[in-house]
Amino acid sequence: MLNTHSTSRRVKIVCTLGPSTESPEMITRLIQEGMDIARLNFSHGNHAFHQTLFNNIREASRKLKKSVAIMQDLQGPKLRVGTLPPGGLDLKAGDTILMYPEGSSPKQSTTGKILIPISAEIAEAVARDTQKGARILFDDGKISTQATHVNAPEIIAEVEVGGKLTDHKGMNLPGTPLSIACVTEKDLEDLQFGLSLGVDAVALSFVRSAEDIDTLRKKISKNTNQLPLLIAKIEREEAIENQKSIIGVVDGLLIARGDMAVELGAERVPAIQKKLIHHCNERGVPIITATQMLESMIHCPTPTRAEASDVANAVFDGTDAVMLSGETASGEYPLEAVKTMARVILEAERSPELYSGPRDILPKPESIVESIEFSASRIAQHVGAVAIACLTHSGMAAKILSKFRPNKPIVAITENERILRQLAFFWGVRGSIIQKIVKTDDLFPILEKVMTEDGWAQSEDYIVVTAGVPTLRRGTTNMVKVHQISAHHL
Repeated sequence: MLNTHSTSRRVKIVCTLGPSTESPEMITRLIQEGMDIARLNFSHGNHAFHQTLFNNIREASRKLKKSVAIMQDLQGPKLRVGTLPPGGLDLKAGDTILMYPEGSSPKQSTTGKILIPISAEIAEAVARDTQKGARILFDDGKISTQATHVNAPEIIAEVEVGGKLTDHKGMNLPGTPLSIACVTEKDLEDLQFGLSLGVDAVALSFVRSAEDIDTLRKKISKNTNQLPLLIAKIEREEAIENQKSIIGVVDGLLIARGDMAVELGAERVPAIQKKLIHHCNERGVPIITATQMLESMIHCPTPTRAEASDVANAVFDGTDAVMLSGETASGEYPLEAVKTMARVILEAERSPELYSGPRDILPKPESIVESIEFSASRIAQHVGAVAIACLTHSGMAAKILSKFRPNKPIVAITENERILRQLAFFWGVRGSIIQKIVKTDDLFPILEKVMTEDGWAQSEDYIVVTAGVPTLRRGTTNMVKVHQISAHHL
C-alpha cells in the first residue's frame, strides 16, 4: 500500500539505488514511502547488477500500481587517479608530485617526486588542456595542488594542501576548460545497455554545451525510436556560462552540487542553484536538486537542521525534484531518509507564502495548448475543483500544465505507461492509465471512472478536464471543461 502523502506531494523524490536498496523488498518499501524516480548510477556496479535493479524496480512498480521512472546516470569523463600503493599516499604541503598515465612508466625524472598514476584514457587530454599554474584538486577538493610543469601526457605539481590520497579518488581542474569528449567509450557501452533495458531517462555528466546534448541525442536515435528524456548534469563553469542554450535543448536539468562546489567554490552554489531553477521554471523544463541533501543520514537516522532547511529551500526555490544519493544507495537508513525527505517537502509545501517559484508565468503568445492549460490551472482554483484531469497522448499537455504550478493536483490520463513514467520528473504530475480511446468512446464516463476508482475524486466533486477534440489526434489540446462527477459514483 502506498503512503497517502506520496500522491499529495508536488515535488518528486529521486532515490539512488545501490547495495543498501537492491532487494525487491527494499525497493518496494522505497516506492511505498515516496520514491518517484529510481537512479541507476553507472559510475558503480556492473551491467548484471543494474539489470537486477531494473527488473526489481519494474516488478515492484507493477505490484504497487505506481509508475516509477528509471534514470540511467552515465559516468562521463570522470577524472580519477589510478591504483596507488596499499594504504595510499600521505601528501604534505611542499611535496612534488608527478602525474602520468596509468599502465606506463614516467618519461621524466622521478627523483624527489611522488608518483601518481591517473586514468590512462584521460591523461593525454588533461595534460594537453592544463597550463602552468592551474589548480588540480583531489578527493572532492580536500587535497590541492598547483601545476608547475606540463609535458603531455605528464604533469608535475606542487602540493599546497595535503592529505591522504587513496585509490581512484576523483580529480578536478577548476578554471581549466577540458577538451575531453563528454561521452566516453564506457558511456557508449553503458548507454546501449540502458536503452536495451528501456530506461526512461538518461543523465549526462559534465555537460559543457548544448552540442554535448545534441551529440548524445544523435547517438541514442541510432539505437531506438523510444527516446528517453535527456537530463543534463550541471557541474562545470562552462555549463553555467552556457546554461540558457543547454536548457533550450534538454528534457531536464540536474544540479550536481558536489562537483560544482569543488569546481566553482561552495559559496557560489546557492545563488547558481536559484538561478538555474528560475530559468528552468520559466521554460517549463524539470530540474532536480541533488547532492548531500540529507548526507548525515547515511550514518544517522535523523537529519541535521541545516539539511532540513536545504531541502525546504529547494522546494521554495521551485525545484521539480530532490535527490538522495549515498543516503539510499549505501546508507544505513535508506527508508528513514526517504520518509524524512517526504515530510520536509510536505511541510514546505504547506507554506505557499514562502514559495518563490513560477506563480506569475504566462502562456506563450498564440500557443493554444499553453493558453488552455494556464486557464485550467486558474479555473480549478476559482471553482473549487478537486483536481485537473489532463488527457494526454504524448505527455506534453501535462508538462505544460505543471509549468503553471496549479494549486490543484494534476492527474495525467494516458494510455501510454512509458509517458506516465516520464511525467514523474515534472512537479505535481501524477497519473492514471486508461485503455486506448477510440472514436466512438464517450470521454467523460471514462474519465469519471478513472478519477473515482483511483481516488482523485468522489461523487458530485468538480474536476477540470483538458483534452483535444477529436480525442484521437495528437497535439490538439483545445478544450477545457468544468465537469461534475455523476451522483451514481457513490
